This record gives sequence, C-alpha cells and structure tokens, in this order.
Amino acid sequence: MNKRSDDMPLITEKLITLKNAWMASHITDAEFPTPLSEKGLHLYQLAHSELSTHIVDSMTSSSESSLTFYPVDCHPLTIRYALVYSSYWQQEDQQQAVIEYLTQIMFDADVNAQLYVGFYKGKPAAAGMIYTDIIEDKKVSLVSDIHALPLPNQTQMMHDMEQYLLSVAQQASTTVALQK
Repeated sequence: MNKRSDDMPLITEKLITLKNAWMASHITDAEFPTPLSEKGLHLYQLAHSELSTHIVDSMTSSSESSLTFYPVDCHPLTIRYALVYSSYWQQEDQQQAVIEYLTQIMFDADVNAQLYVGFYKGKPAAAGMIYTDIIEDKKVSLVSDIHALPLPNQTQMMHDMEQYLLSVAQQASTTVALQK
C-alpha cells in the first residue's frame, strides 16, 4: 500500500517532467535529428499533454494474462515497442513519424525508464513503460505509455499490460502513479 501525502501531486508532476524530458532527449540531444523524428516527438508530446495521472493506492488482483511480457533491452524490441505504440495514432503518416521517433530511444546502465512489450500468441501486441526516480527521498514510479494494437481484445491487453506494470512498479517503489 502506498501512503498519500500533501506533496504527492508535486512529486507526480516532477516525475512526469523527468520522464518527458528523458523521452524528448532522444531527439533534442541528437546531433542530427530527422524532421520525421522531430514530428514524432511533437505528436507524442501532444498526446501526452491530454493525459491524467493518479496515485495507485492498491492493486486489484488480476487474473491470468493473455500476454507474455518482455523488458525492452535491445534494438529489435525497441522497434517492436515503437510499432505497437504508434498504432495509437490513426493516420499512417503520423504512425511513421512516431515510429521514427521511438526507434531513436537509447538505453544505458543508468537509465530510469524501462519499456515493456507484451506478446500475444507470439506477436508483439501491447506496450508500456515504467519510469522510476528518487524525488524528495522517495523512490517513485510512473506507469505510462500503455497501448495495444487495435485488435478485438485491445482493451483486455491494455488492462493486462497495466496490471503487470503496476505490479512490477509496486515491488520497486514506495509510491506508484498511473498516467493514462
């Protein structure tokens, strides 16, 4: 269980700011970002400006998941993550821009973000992220960027991804926030 306090909105806001800065850094820190990747970053930022965030006080017990979860730890999984997440956008040119942007994500040993891909029947079908940092001496995690391919079971796959990521985050952090 997480404890609520009056500083939770501020902590959550700081965590979102850090996550968004990390996500942007793959383009803003690049020596020669492509115009398409810059457009993808802009689309990502627009979509995320409309999300809401709340502290997760407790977990609901979840049933057996239809997904198999993998942390993104290599470029081929980054590509799969990008392909799944880009399906959030309806227009193909926007999807291509978001793919171009997301495939620029680079990981190092000190990164605070962990991307995940959920496979359904052996194929990448869902995506999500946990961003963790220390804010005001508290280890806090943000579960975000959850999306699934537009299949008949899309809602269930997104729910399965959310529950899995919340479970992982709650094992590692004292406070967990969910952005959607």
